[in-house]
Amino acid sequence: MPASRPGPDRLRVQKRIEALKPDLVAFTKDFCRIATVNPPGNQYLACAKFLEKKLHALGMKTRLLRVPPKVQAKLVPGLDKYPRYNLIARWDVGAKKTLHYTGHYDVVPPTSGWKTDPFAPYVRGDKLIGRGTVDMKACDAASIFAVQALMDCKVTPPWNLELSFTADEETGGYAGLGWVVKSKAIKPDAAVLLEGGSGEQIGYAHRGVLWLNVTVIGRAAHASNPKAGINALEKACALIRELQTLEPVYAKRRSRFQANKMARRPTMMIGGVSGGGGKINTIPDRFTFSIDRRLLPEDDLAAVKAEIMRVIARAQRKDKDLKVEVAYPLYVAPGWTDPQAAILKAARAAHTAVTGRKNGLRMTGGFTDMHWLTNDGKVPTVGYGCGGAGAHSDFEWVGIRSMVETCKIYAEIALRMPR
Repeated sequence: MPASRPGPDRLRVQKRIEALKPDLVAFTKDFCRIATVNPPGNQYLACAKFLEKKLHALGMKTRLLRVPPKVQAKLVPGLDKYPRYNLIARWDVGAKKTLHYTGHYDVVPPTSGWKTDPFAPYVRGDKLIGRGTVDMKACDAASIFAVQALMDCKVTPPWNLELSFTADEETGGYAGLGWVVKSKAIKPDAAVLLEGGSGEQIGYAHRGVLWLNVTVIGRAAHASNPKAGINALEKACALIRELQTLEPVYAKRRSRFQANKMARRPTMMIGGVSGGGGKINTIPDRFTFSIDRRLLPEDDLAAVKAEIMRVIARAQRKDKDLKVEVAYPLYVAPGWTDPQAAILKAARAAHTAVTGRKNGLRMTGGFTDMHWLTNDGKVPTVGYGCGGAGAHSDFEWVGIRSMVETCKIYAEIALRMPR
């Protein structure tokens, strides 16, 4: 079992976090009012400066890092008007090892069904409601207030503590944590990703994703003479039916990683983005649809691509008029940490110490920034965040009690140095 600080220190820190609850909620509301919508990447600098001000007030040393424009142009082309910023803060206690907490501050665009302003967060009962609450600004705030509670109680952790708040996770994290890790701006010994698990589930892995844009090319003609053209939409529909033959194949595959039933399978979702044609009385000469293919840690990227392309080739053999172009706008690798890693054991012990409840490991079905740490940085990483619901939907919320409990767990992890 990982060593920990004496009991009285932990109790004082937990009581301090309870006392900070109103401030934690107020800070999170202000944080969520900053509409850091990605794409395209709005208000990133304002958000980073908002966080930096709080961290400076705690006495932490900060670095506000802008991704160099030429680098950004390669990582996120076409968005030069929206600079990417990443913020790093550090509490150096003179320890030999550093524990890093990291979360993203970008949020997805509001969906159409919001009944209130998604960027005017409000409290209803135990829920803090607004875009970016559970995904994941409440988690970011909880990490900051965990450090504040330790400082307020004059409890020195056995690690140097480092925090980062990064851009672009919602679009792959290439100019966010990916750039931070690859540029060696951080070199921690272990990390806590502030999402990827919640409640009694401790995150240790996530699926990857491959996005494809499939364009079917037809031939335009006047709608009064349909036989004169090749209808790209009709051809696309037939191709989609062929691609759906992969679904029962995927359903038979299972990951060895612990996860819910759906997350243990590879999945494919077609048509998140789709469209074509240009005029109601013209046969559409192009139709494009997207594919979101979720990858298990066991999946090989080249094999995944080849499997899809074989199905497309089969459809083309059946229909000699089917012409297809395929592009790959995004790939995020799966990420995972050895379930026996010391940081995972420390996090599980910290969770039980705070909650009194048992916990288990899980792989999350969505992608996170964990892979940048585990794959590229070779940093053992645990994923844990606040509980809530509605991420990417019309009614996003985070539980306030969960915010406080998660803050306590973050502080407790910081007080445990794995042997």
